[in-house]
Amino acid sequence: MSQALDINIRRDGNATPPDHHVFASNEPAAGWSSYLPSWNNSSGPTRAPKETKERKVTRSSTSSISSLSTRSLTKTKGNGSELTGFRNPWPSWHKPTKYEVWQSLEWGDDTDPCIGLAATHLNNSPACNKSLTRQQQADQLLGIQKPDFTYDITKQRITATWLGHAGMLLQLPPLAGSDRPVRCLFDPIFSMRCSPTQAAGPIRSYVPPCKVEDLPAVDVVVISHSHYDHLDYDTMMQFWKQHSATVRYLVPLGNKKWFVECGIDADRVTELDWWESVQLAPLQSSSFDGASQQAIEVTCTPSQHNSGRGLGTDDTLWCSWYFMHPSARAGNRPYRIYFGGDTGYQFHDSPDWPPSPPTNPTERAQLAKTIATKVDNDDSSATAKHPTCPAFKEIRARLGIPHLLVLPVAVGATYDFFRSFAPVPDSINPIPRLSQGVTAHNHMPSWDAVRVLNVMTAGATSPEAEGEDSDAPVAIAVHWGTFVTEPVEILATLGQLQWACEAHGVEFARSLGERRVGGSKGKKACFLALNHGESVAL
Repeated sequence: MSQALDINIRRDGNATPPDHHVFASNEPAAGWSSYLPSWNNSSGPTRAPKETKERKVTRSSTSSISSLSTRSLTKTKGNGSELTGFRNPWPSWHKPTKYEVWQSLEWGDDTDPCIGLAATHLNNSPACNKSLTRQQQADQLLGIQKPDFTYDITKQRITATWLGHAGMLLQLPPLAGSDRPVRCLFDPIFSMRCSPTQAAGPIRSYVPPCKVEDLPAVDVVVISHSHYDHLDYDTMMQFWKQHSATVRYLVPLGNKKWFVECGIDADRVTELDWWESVQLAPLQSSSFDGASQQAIEVTCTPSQHNSGRGLGTDDTLWCSWYFMHPSARAGNRPYRIYFGGDTGYQFHDSPDWPPSPPTNPTERAQLAKTIATKVDNDDSSATAKHPTCPAFKEIRARLGIPHLLVLPVAVGATYDFFRSFAPVPDSINPIPRLSQGVTAHNHMPSWDAVRVLNVMTAGATSPEAEGEDSDAPVAIAVHWGTFVTEPVEILATLGQLQWACEAHGVEFARSLGERRVGGSKGKKACFLALNHGESVAL
């Protein structure tokens, strides 16, 4: 019978409180809703410490739990103030002003030329494509596959399966002392709605590609933050019932209390602050001695986002995650994986951002070449009106260039859910759309996701960095194509990701096989947009 992996926790021993901690005397870090862009107010009431009274938890009551754990509440500032929440500590965190939100509103049909760019990939003649409805086009471009969780330890190193929205299952090579792969599941949601109740709220347009009980034994469930589309009560309860013999949970600071009150064993839940880490290894081999120990190193890394369930905002931490497997690459070399969770990169106040692709392929290629020749990294924004988030470059500097990145590429359609309450075509919908840039500080769109890929993997293909035989980094798009209200969102996201890749020297592909036909293995980073349930072997 399989057992849970052994765990060794490395805590931050710094006595100085980090900049992302909010204490009772500080201002709150967010408005009433962390899903929508809120006004940029320069002042507000101070946040009082949360009570931590124990109570029995039901599915409905979990929506508004104040989740700061006992470990969190014991942390104090030098003046004795209690830790009450968290914030984004960088100038890149810019909440839009009322004028900036107003400027971003868009009415009428969506005329984004990226929609047409995605349609060029349809398997029909141009004349036939024009006769298809948007729903038919979306159905051809994004499908649901039954996941194949087969893992051949003699051939495969890493297998990634997209389970919809931000959900991703990674199967990593066995560690010393084990005969099965290590399986890590990120931000799973198998419910039909991401909401406090399954009676209302954003609903899936694409059903889950499998059921919880179809999953193989999972060793680690990794949660990036407490929003309903990343931390789902029904999914967690079903999962604990099916996998309680093997699973551990890794969560950002303040979230452990929610799991424990839901009935999950406290010793199976480990919460970490930014830059804290754990080592995971089979029980029979887990001495955790020396740098050569066969253990997976997992680090809780920063992200630019927020958290909230119900009326509570930012009282639990949000994060990204960085995994290092000691021997998953050829020659038993380390393999590094970055999971972005939900994050922003840079606020853009112009409604015309990003630049649109010309409809003429030759003109598009010329514009992409012009953009690609420009230096596009976070150094270039040091004096910009709205700087880029420095966390991604810091992660690369501290932990190394990742080989696989799992990056969000869209808002996730929460705002569009509210637009769907006006069941009329876009041309007459009284509820406007928002331009991509106004929410990009919180949810990076495709253009910024490709920029982040380049920032985190700069120099990865040089012989000096990894050796002549190394493959280029691969990114997989998540946080799109699941909770959508209009099929045009599928086409827009795919087209925007393809255009962003063209403009930044990254290869766009729907599968690695498709990518390698072009002969660019090991030369350019690749960004994949998979189907629901599709796996890729790396």
